[in-house]
Amino acid sequence: MFIPSIIRFWLFLIVVIPSSFCILFNLYHFLVDRTLRQGLNNHVIIIILIFDFLYNIFNIIWLTYFYYMGDSLSLRSSFCLIWLYIDYTGYLLLLLLAAWGSIERHILIFNKNIFLRKKKRFLFHYFPIIIIIIYSFFYCIIIYFFRSSVIAPDYVKSRCNLTYYTNDTSLIGIWDSLINNILPTLIIVIFSLTLLLRVWYRKYRMRQRFHWRNYKKLTIQSLSISIIYIILYFPSIILNLAYTIGLSSNIGADLYSSTLYLSYFVGLFIPFLSMVSLPELRAKFKKLFRFYRRATPIVAPQILPMNHLDHRRIVGETHLAK
Repeated sequence: MFIPSIIRFWLFLIVVIPSSFCILFNLYHFLVDRTLRQGLNNHVIIIILIFDFLYNIFNIIWLTYFYYMGDSLSLRSSFCLIWLYIDYTGYLLLLLLAAWGSIERHILIFNKNIFLRKKKRFLFHYFPIIIIIIYSFFYCIIIYFFRSSVIAPDYVKSRCNLTYYTNDTSLIGIWDSLINNILPTLIIVIFSLTLLLRVWYRKYRMRQRFHWRNYKKLTIQSLSISIIYIILYFPSIILNLAYTIGLSSNIGADLYSSTLYLSYFVGLFIPFLSMVSLPELRAKFKKLFRFYRRATPIVAPQILPMNHLDHRRIVGETHLAK
């Protein structure tokens, strides 16, 4: 399965524009609304949206240009290195933040008292986010950025054909595949699904009836997140692990290229998932949509009232015509 470049260009162009506007809409309400801004459950989402917007503006736009023109936006090796760094740093950062967000939701729902004290709130809420950001930025700088500088760039290939790690660093490649890709994806899928199961079990233990209709939104959210990451992320990271442990890069090259391309859509779908999953944002969007419909003038044929004199004139003209 190979996706032609022109189709990749149009798919990116169709999705990246509404995705970016959705990010700005979400961020505006998250940052302006004090209640949303101070909610601990929203902090990870806010940070994800900020980095996701930067990721779309730079990496996705550069990829869109590449798929349309057939070469790099800039024919300089320094640009290629920056492109490689932004591409993988954003990819890793968004994946790790989403994984931690999946874990933190369990803590916020079932152990929320742990955040009442400032020290524990910092340790279990802010500290993991800080560690993820530092790890993502410095990991890519130390492992990938400098090692890729010895590779000659090819400007007619994606990311100038710069690889993430050299062939003689298989241990780094295995770490990258297992710890930075497969493990976070499994955490997102498992913790999203088990959240629903834990809610059900809590109801069962308290001898309360579990009404699926009341948890329809949580069910849809958990299933949609799991399906998106399984379909769009898993194929590329499994193939990447296979290449790392010795599979020839000629085997399934087109499939890997297509699955790697599809993995970018996870970041493009994140703002839509955040809007759908949060009732506050969903309500604000519906309010904005209703306001837009009222503000948009409807052009329709109008029937003007006709007074008695106009009626006599029209009847007289019709009589003369006969």
